[in-house]
Amino acid sequence: MVQLVVDSGCDLPDEFLRKFSIPVLPHTVSVGKDVFGDQRNPAQMAHFYTLSLVDRSHQIVTGPAPTPEIEGILQELVRKGQTDIVVQTINATNSPTYANALAAAENLAAGARGQSIRVHTVDTHSLFAGQGLLALYSLSLIRRGLDGSQVATRTEEFRRKVHGYAAIKDVYYVRARARSKNENSISWLKAMAARLLKLNPILSMHHEGSTVTDTVRGYDRCTERLFRLAADKIRGGELLMPSVMVSIAGKITDLDKVPGFEALQKAADEHDVKIYKSVMSLSGGINLGPGTVSLALASDQP
Repeated sequence: MVQLVVDSGCDLPDEFLRKFSIPVLPHTVSVGKDVFGDQRNPAQMAHFYTLSLVDRSHQIVTGPAPTPEIEGILQELVRKGQTDIVVQTINATNSPTYANALAAAENLAAGARGQSIRVHTVDTHSLFAGQGLLALYSLSLIRRGLDGSQVATRTEEFRRKVHGYAAIKDVYYVRARARSKNENSISWLKAMAARLLKLNPILSMHHEGSTVTDTVRGYDRCTERLFRLAADKIRGGELLMPSVMVSIAGKITDLDKVPGFEALQKAADEHDVKIYKSVMSLSGGINLGPGTVSLALASDQP
C-alpha cells in the first residue's frame, strides 16, 4: 500500500496521523535561542497555545523541514518496507520544504543500490487546513488501491479545487509577522486602520495565491461569516467531497464555542458532510496569529 507523508503545516486531526501511521516532516520553530522540530505533537502544541507563546511578545521564527531530516524519515520508511511513497508539502511559494523534499527524494534514489523506490513529491499549493483536506482526499485514493503515481497525479489535479479560508483576528499581528520575513503586503496604515475600526478580514487561499475575500467588523461576526460561507456551499450541494476541514490556533475544545461553528455543524449533519476538527499547526498559528480559525473545502467555485 502507498505510504502518505505530510509536513507539520498540514492540519490533520491527531487521530488520523496515528490511525494511518502518517509521518510528519517537521518544520523548524525557533523561540529565542531554542530550536525544535514541530512534530504536530498534541502536548507540544497545547503547551504553545496555552502559554500564549504565539504572540507578538515572543521572538519566534519558523523554518522549512530540513533536507537531511526529510531524507532520514524516508530512509526509515524504506527500511520498514515502504517503497511507494507520496510526500505532500506546504505551498512551495511559502516555504522551501517542497524543494527540500525533492532533494531528499533524489538523494534517496541515488543511494538505492538497485532497489525500486518510488517517491512522489507533491506541492499542495495550499496551507494548513487546505493541506489537511488534500491529505484526506489522498488517503481516500490510497484506500481505493491506487498506486503512488496515480495518487500524486490525481492529487495534483484535485488541488485546484481546494479553497482555504482564514478569519484573521489581528491584522497588526499578521503584518508584524510578515515584516519579520521581509514581506510588505500589509501597510502600517492598513493595519492600524483595521485595528482602530475593529475590522477583521477573511483571507482566501487558493492554488493561484491568496487574497482578501471579505472584511467584517468584529471578530465574532467574521467567524460567523466564515462558517456561513461553508454552510451555504453545503446546503447548495457545491462540495466535491463530503468533508470540511476546520482548524484553530488554540485549544481544540475552544472551537465549538467560536461564533458560527454550531450552525456549520448543524448544516453538515443535515447533509451528511463530515467536519474534521484540528489544532492549527504551529507554523499557521505563528504566522496568522493566536485565535485564528481556518477552514478548507473543495468546490468548483471559491
